[in-house]
Amino acid sequence: MIHRPLLFLLAALAAFAPLAIDLYLPSLAHIADDLNTSGGLAEQTVTVFLAGFALGMLFYGPLSDRYGRRKMIFAGTTVFVLASLACMLAQSIEQLLVFRVIQAFGGGAAAVVSRAVVRDLFAESEAARVMAMIGMVTSLAPMLAPLAGAWILLVGTWRHEFLALAVFGGLCMIGAHRLLPETLSTTRSQTSLKQAFKGYFHVLRQPGSLWLIGTGGCHFAAMFAYITGTPLVYMGLFGVGESTYALLFGANIASLMVFGWYSARHVRRLGTRPLIVWGNTACVGGAVLVWIAAWLMPVGPLALGTMVTGFLLSVGSLGWVAPNTMAQLLEKHPRNAGAAAALYGFAQFGLGGLASLGVSLAHNGSAHPMANGVMLFAAMAMACRLGFTRNSEC
Repeated sequence: MIHRPLLFLLAALAAFAPLAIDLYLPSLAHIADDLNTSGGLAEQTVTVFLAGFALGMLFYGPLSDRYGRRKMIFAGTTVFVLASLACMLAQSIEQLLVFRVIQAFGGGAAAVVSRAVVRDLFAESEAARVMAMIGMVTSLAPMLAPLAGAWILLVGTWRHEFLALAVFGGLCMIGAHRLLPETLSTTRSQTSLKQAFKGYFHVLRQPGSLWLIGTGGCHFAAMFAYITGTPLVYMGLFGVGESTYALLFGANIASLMVFGWYSARHVRRLGTRPLIVWGNTACVGGAVLVWIAAWLMPVGPLALGTMVTGFLLSVGSLGWVAPNTMAQLLEKHPRNAGAAAALYGFAQFGLGGLASLGVSLAHNGSAHPMANGVMLFAAMAMACRLGFTRNSEC
């Protein structure tokens, strides 16, 4: 049984990305004005963060398999804190873009190590339960971070939002020092740095691992297509107000938490595989509803209701798929848990970035690009899950 303070610490470490992205979203226009740049360049601070975060996970994963979890947490959070302060002091958009990449690179350590720690401490079913619990807590970040960012803007400027991120990183560092033991045992640690990075080849050589990474990554990308597309579709196409949009967005986060709660409560009895199958099926079913609403229904309340229902299924079901695919993947690679977690995270943010870019580039004023993106990645997640099922039965 995991102690509650350690659970919240791991959830905070896993929340580095959503907090660092969502906290300052309300201030993008202020950043553009203050740094005398375009809104498009200001928005690229999100894009470069995703790229830096994905690369950071690839860097810190094998290092944590060689040198231990605690050292990588302290190294990564130190980089994150210093880069957050640099972002606060940036005098041009070019400086801010560079510092955001560095900030993300440091934050990648937190996401990888939090998952590897769970694998060090627990076997598959219990690890899936703990990851679902962490996911429930982390799901609050996208809901609360924009509100916190808006509140900071009322009493300060966008620079204070980056100061808040630096403080958050510092608190996580202190929490890790006090609460997080070194969970990497000497029997599981890699003997050399070269051997640690070879862990990527050990993971990639196993077809079942690739299918698991693909399943979780594609499902995550479907959610990014939703995040990118719904503001313009809901508010621009359906005429939904900002407050109503916030409620709809919050409903999706609530559905993600409900699915995660069910997984945490029942995974010991059901096992990880049925929850992956059910979650994958729910994702595809929800994507079909979104596609029908976008392509076959006239714009109106019925189409909006159908689309909202579809997203409640497709986004919420990630609460079944993510913790259980991750738990299965890490169970297969106890000596390369950091490398496996890094590849999984890289697939999530890499494919998520592609989904976001594709939806934004294809935007044409309709819901079609978003619906196509959600449907495409949901179908790819289903294909990967079927591939894993066939591989494991061989």
